[in-house]
Amino acid sequence: MKIWPQKRWKQALFVFFIFVLAVVVVLAIVGTYLTSAMNKDVMSEIEVINPGGSKTALVVYQTGLTSFPKDTSYAFANGLAASGWKVAITTASQQAPSNLSKYNLLVLGFPVYGGKPGKAIVRYVDRVGDLHGTDTVIIACGRTDNMNSVEAMTQNVHAANGTVLKSLALGNDIFAPNKKNASPADIARQAGTQIRP
Repeated sequence: MKIWPQKRWKQALFVFFIFVLAVVVVLAIVGTYLTSAMNKDVMSEIEVINPGGSKTALVVYQTGLTSFPKDTSYAFANGLAASGWKVAITTASQQAPSNLSKYNLLVLGFPVYGGKPGKAIVRYVDRVGDLHGTDTVIIACGRTDNMNSVEAMTQNVHAANGTVLKSLALGNDIFAPNKKNASPADIARQAGTQIRP
């Protein structure tokens, strides 16, 4: 059985076919890896900021392919702490608190993929179940237009009996900077300082 064709045009066609096949296989592997990385639960300890605060906020964020969701969630948490809140911060995973009875505020930070909230943060809200009217802040972190993901997460929070107190749609695209050219972390921190315990 002969695999390599004898005619030049058939050889070129065969090489092209092998190249296309290799590209398809590589893209499938990379796509599978990225999908898995974007939607996995990442476990972390609960870190407490400003332990002497008068009321307690829980910040739960989903990690992303970059540090953008983590950075903005921590910036918001630091703004809350500066405003007098005790802040517990952790990642959206099975070990994140699902009983919110000792928290006065819930903050959900997440990356936006395909105009939707990351799946790990949605799973977290589903695990909590009933938010019992807990005031909730939504922080969507994407490249440009994140309003669809804010609306989707708002619906999830309302379906879980939560109250959306504030929502932020932060972009990190250098071609579409945030208003007044402030960094997303600065915007998140400032927003955190505006919520009083």
